[in-house]
Amino acid sequence: MAEPGPEVMARFVGPENVERGRAYLEQLDPELHRHIIDFVYGEVYAGDVLDPKTRALCTVAMLACLGQQLQLGVYVRAARRQGASEEEVREVLRQVAVYAGFPSAWNALATMQKSLEGFDEPAPGA
Repeated sequence: MAEPGPEVMARFVGPENVERGRAYLEQLDPELHRHIIDFVYGEVYAGDVLDPKTRALCTVAMLACLGQQLQLGVYVRAARRQGASEEEVREVLRQVAVYAGFPSAWNALATMQKSLEGFDEPAPGA
């Protein structure tokens, strides 16, 4: 059975970004790299209870609440790849203001705007 982690990762971050992302993670820490590929993508993100779009939007909300702007930019694009409209991402980030505060939402919206500059990949089914 093939390892599902890299295929699931490709669905979220884009196939063109997998090798670069894996090389970056491997360079940072080989053990963390293994956990991210095997557990995060191979088990959690490969789950079938939530559809990929919902999973990506949940991740956007959590990263915005935590103020993790670097990863937030990646997952804003992942949500778009999974079929979320820009307006759906904006709505999620507006809701962040209720639970994590207006500064968190403001920063997240700025990150969203920057991460979507030049992003023209069509959403699935578009």
